[in-house]
Amino acid sequence: MKRQILALAVVATATLLANAQAPEESEDVMLQGFYWDSQKATSWVKLTNMADDIGRSFTMIWLPPSASAEGGNEVGGNNVGYHPKQWNDQNSCWGTAEQLKTLISTLHENGVKVVADIVINHRAGNTDWGNFTKDDFGEYGVYQLTADHICSTDEMNTDPNAGSWNGKATGAAETDPDSNWGGARDLDHSNAYVQADCKAYLNWLKGEFGYDGWRYDYCKGFRGQYVGIYNESSKPYLSVGEYWDGEYDKVAAWIEATGKQSTAFDFPGKYAALNNGLAAGNFSSMSWKENYVTPRPAGMIHHANFNRYAVTFVDNHDTYRDGSKYTGDVLQAYAYLLSAPGIPCVFWPHWKNVSWKGSIEKMIKARKDAGITSQSDVEVTACDKYYECIAKGKKRDLICRIGAKAPNTVPEGYEKVCAGDGWTYYMSINSNATRLPKADLDEDKKVEIYRLDGRLIEKTTVGKMNAVKTRGMCIVRVGGKSYKTVIK
Repeated sequence: MKRQILALAVVATATLLANAQAPEESEDVMLQGFYWDSQKATSWVKLTNMADDIGRSFTMIWLPPSASAEGGNEVGGNNVGYHPKQWNDQNSCWGTAEQLKTLISTLHENGVKVVADIVINHRAGNTDWGNFTKDDFGEYGVYQLTADHICSTDEMNTDPNAGSWNGKATGAAETDPDSNWGGARDLDHSNAYVQADCKAYLNWLKGEFGYDGWRYDYCKGFRGQYVGIYNESSKPYLSVGEYWDGEYDKVAAWIEATGKQSTAFDFPGKYAALNNGLAAGNFSSMSWKENYVTPRPAGMIHHANFNRYAVTFVDNHDTYRDGSKYTGDVLQAYAYLLSAPGIPCVFWPHWKNVSWKGSIEKMIKARKDAGITSQSDVEVTACDKYYECIAKGKKRDLICRIGAKAPNTVPEGYEKVCAGDGWTYYMSINSNATRLPKADLDEDKKVEIYRLDGRLIEKTTVGKMNAVKTRGMCIVRVGGKSYKTVIK
């Protein structure tokens, strides 16, 4: 039978104009490049040496806090960095400032954008409760915070151990009484001077070190409007806030408060779909109905108003070590995540686990091959005895099945692209196919056939296409044009 060549689409490079802070139709996949107490395993030097491996699967990496912090800055020491002392000193337990610059430039060379962990809700004194170090950002400004910039509801005014500092905090009260951070001094972000200091800090990190985006720590401690102000000033590629709450409405309200100038981690999705859903064998919890009609993957990603502003994840450095840790099958969780909208964030210990790394990378490749974005149309088609969804990518459709009782038959018009214990991905074969243009059917025209990774595998002519050995999805170059095709 004569083989038919079906062209899915002309191969072209098109870049969507991305709005700052929450890229439109983002195809990014992020890696959290650390975990708690991973200073030796994920130091700046170690990450630099792994930049090429990271770049093969990820387009962004989230780094730990890089400012000098309370507890000492000995490289490889035991200070993770979440109580910063001096913002303009970027020597930390993760490495030196110069090693950080080398890491960021090397990651950029490998196509990876770099997200800084920004800890500005609170700050540690240099040697005592409120004697802050000066922030000298050179051309970006010099600032000196004092007790006047500390919230009046901070422990400095209530804890007898504050000694001579007791009662000296004169900033505005915390906006939420439950948002106080007891370990360090809470900064008053309603103060214009504090805002100016934070703006200078972010612009300095971007200009001097090359950071591309921000992950804001402890966003319950200060209002979302300030994140919007800081992003408007620094214009990051991506901003994501740690607003740790499992309630959809509360996370949505925080995103709105930023002026939709930031994404947020999808804690509602983690708890509903993964912790209380997949890990418990409760597949019905993995799907929520958008506008009470269409079943979608659960969480912030279930609604078109917020899927662009959601960063999905299985675990992070905090949840991994407390009662929020995901306890189910990790690869099934990533099968869910990587076939869903939002921007997926893969946790370092999961990616580096030798039993999981290869499968996670195959899922990422399938997501990219299908062209699934943060705003893709993903409909859940089963969530009773197993989970199934169909994701409509920009290039192809992807079906994800999870659960021991999921059918193992290949859907018509699809091919199995990767699978594991209790999860399978199927990719559409000829979605939106059209025949090659007549102008390219001259029998003497030369044909080159490439794999999807760009490797040349066969050369022939149009008239001899019947004799080629290649099967399946590939790229055919003929008549000076390239087509993504299926050869049967």
